[in-house]
Amino acid sequence: MKIMTSNIQHALDYQNQIIDTDLFVNAIRLYGADICNLNEVRGKGPIDGYTNQTDAIADGLGFFRHFGEAVKVEGTSPYGNAIVSRLPFKSCETVAIPEVADKSEDEYHEPRCVIKAIIEINGTDICLMNCHMGLSDDERNEAVKKICELIDATDLPIILTGDFNTAPDDTVLKPIYDRLSDSDENAINKGMYTYASYLPEIKIDYIFYRNLECLYSEVITEIYSDHFPIIAEFRTV
Repeated sequence: MKIMTSNIQHALDYQNQIIDTDLFVNAIRLYGADICNLNEVRGKGPIDGYTNQTDAIADGLGFFRHFGEAVKVEGTSPYGNAIVSRLPFKSCETVAIPEVADKSEDEYHEPRCVIKAIIEINGTDICLMNCHMGLSDDERNEAVKKICELIDATDLPIILTGDFNTAPDDTVLKPIYDRLSDSDENAINKGMYTYASYLPEIKIDYIFYRNLECLYSEVITEIYSDHFPIIAEFRTV
């Protein structure tokens, strides 16, 4: 089973600066991903450029899909995360991350969410989670707390992915590292930065896992959006 994670920056083809969902369809197909967890995805709304990008990508692949709305931009147009999957979902839900009460920290704040889905592989249920964490320390702390609650609430094997907006050595991620393994340990380009694709200088995108065997992982160093995607292959144990 191959899992890809990609912050698609609302399906913006970074090199040509146009919105192009087919670019991401072709990337997912090229690398043979069975499941792709997406961040910065637009839904259909009245703001120009807000179309149902989850359906466009999933339909292009013939995949199942779930869009997790984190926020309505200007109160009208959905924006959030998505999962597109060759395999059907046994269940899927969007879990809100609590917003910070004190937004005085000098960072941009916005509502965030985690998608939690259950799929079956070779008779084994697997819990998938996809999250795009905030820019502020407080927001990331809230995200990690919520993710750890979800991790601790299940005994299933887990794959957690997303843009966490911080580096691996940030102490905010320690509770996740205490619970899960980072697929980067099995990467053919271990330690490769994921952001920015046009000038890589930091790793902020991740695929974590538990109770699965990671056969390999790779940061895909092709410029699609402003982030490099990551792909990893797993098998049940």
